[in-house]
Amino acid sequence: MYHNNNNNGNAMKEPIQIDPVTGLPGRTYLWSILGDTLNLVRRNATYAAVLLVQVDELTSIRDELGIDAGDAFLKLTSSRIKNSLWDLDSAVQFDTDKFVIIANSIQNPEDVHIVMNKVHNYLSLECDISGQTILPTVNIGIVMLPGDAMEMDEIISNASIALKMAYARNDHHYFYYNQELGEEIEYQQSIKNSIIETLANQRFLLMLQPKINVKSGTVSGVEALVRMRDNDGNIVSPADFIQVAEKSNIIAQIGNWVLVRVREIIEEWKKTGIDIPISINISDMEFKGSAKLLSALYTLSEVNRENPGKIILEINETSITNDVDLAAALLAEIKSYGFGLSLDGFGSGLSNLSILKDMNIDEIKIAREFLDDVPENSKNTSLFEAIIHLGHSLDFRVVAMGVETKSQYDILKAANCDEYQGFLISKPMEEADFISWYKNNS
Repeated sequence: MYHNNNNNGNAMKEPIQIDPVTGLPGRTYLWSILGDTLNLVRRNATYAAVLLVQVDELTSIRDELGIDAGDAFLKLTSSRIKNSLWDLDSAVQFDTDKFVIIANSIQNPEDVHIVMNKVHNYLSLECDISGQTILPTVNIGIVMLPGDAMEMDEIISNASIALKMAYARNDHHYFYYNQELGEEIEYQQSIKNSIIETLANQRFLLMLQPKINVKSGTVSGVEALVRMRDNDGNIVSPADFIQVAEKSNIIAQIGNWVLVRVREIIEEWKKTGIDIPISINISDMEFKGSAKLLSALYTLSEVNRENPGKIILEINETSITNDVDLAAALLAEIKSYGFGLSLDGFGSGLSNLSILKDMNIDEIKIAREFLDDVPENSKNTSLFEAIIHLGHSLDFRVVAMGVETKSQYDILKAANCDEYQGFLISKPMEEADFISWYKNNS
């Protein structure tokens, strides 16, 4: 679809004038579809973007190869534009060698970078015109709606400014009118590219943090935290890539890698005498994409029939409270595969504690904020102890996270907390370091 002639219930508009060469609507139609887009953005509080695209070779082709060759180049260019658009997007021939694309399909600002790259990559493909090989040069100015402008003249003016800046830059073929937003989008895209490259090159790794049984003082398990390495071998903080992975739906691929790697580690550890469960985090996006998650878990349980219970899946509390009935059904299905289940961040989001009785889980991990100011703050301490007692009353194993001081440990021990983890014992370690630590502390 290269133009949108849905008038959204408005009065009848003038007939669309289609350019006979490009097959695209002309500039006069731009105001109509841009008006529709502005109305949608205002009414639905959504995002959109306007891309002003210029292709440089038209003048030289006409001068050197003739008018017919120029028309053939324009026709090919417009065809490529049409093929690069998503369903709700529109395109208009703005000038002889300029085109306006209105991107209505984007769900968030980062999506416009995908649109821009697709358009640029299509238009920049080598082509043959009248026996001559042409490598088009394409520049794009980008305006975000509603952030950059919401008046038609201002939108086009800002897009023209952005296009001029794209020409002025030597390192890129595009420019965002709001360069601060543009830089953030570029950064997000670079992180996404790094994640994809890391998956392809197997540079993800698991950092392991031990869980300790309070009564016996022995290692009762370990939490596996996914990390990735950059090109220099440095470990990248999860804060720098997890959110990007969730937004771009790459998180499921990372989750699958974690599941497979944890199964491998369990098998490897059995040979060395290490026989403890490993906990892994299931993100909110993975939990929402329940069909893919269930498929991956079922496959893993079939491959790993002897040890599915050695893997504990930590589901964040907020994932469950979004849709309690669905969550209960999913947890029951996962439990039937043999996996252990943990409610992560307990206490941070539950508005109705009664739903816990319907959740088929094995343990709760108390949210870190409940340890703040313990034992210095008596109210926080009382609340922390009450959560431990509540968990036990519902037959859950209770784990305290983020334990950093001996005084915190004394409180949780007195309250009969089952397990704990935190810097008091150890920071997360790479696998080789954990194995050495385990042998020295078991």
